[in-house]
Amino acid sequence: MSTKADYTPDQWKAIAAAPVLAGLYITISDASGLVGITKEAMAVGKAISTAAATSPSELVKSLGESVKAAGGRPEMPELPRRNAAETKSAIMKVLQEAKAAVATQSPAEADEYTKWVLSVAKSVAEASKEGGFLGFGGMQVSADEEASLKELSGGLGVNA
Repeated sequence: MSTKADYTPDQWKAIAAAPVLAGLYITISDASGLVGITKEAMAVGKAISTAAATSPSELVKSLGESVKAAGGRPEMPELPRRNAAETKSAIMKVLQEAKAAVATQSPAEADEYTKWVLSVAKSVAEASKEGGFLGFGGMQVSADEEASLKELSGGLGVNA
């Protein structure tokens, strides 16, 4: 198992922020109003904690605990805010850097780490119905969220 000491500060920032950024990637893809965004934000913390608690990876467990201790928000890298496409592109770059760092320092944990990050994104996509009115109708995962989940999977080299 690798630890924080095995990484540069920038690598560790990316590794720790990746699950939150994956959730943000989904939220940006289909903003679902104030209630939906709130549900999705809450889903990030819950998904990180739940998945980390049951993961066989000590790195994932450690990261889950550190995110929990930080109040659900690790130190985040700077992201552009001009438009959604640019922000999503920057997030993808950070996620790929995090995966590469883990794969280099702890190859045995890289797959589990990547699956954990993607599981957080999936939980966020499922957190709030999209396209309904006052909680009626709509779909659990919108087409834009589904497309973003596929982008994340592809960008991280995991079959969806």
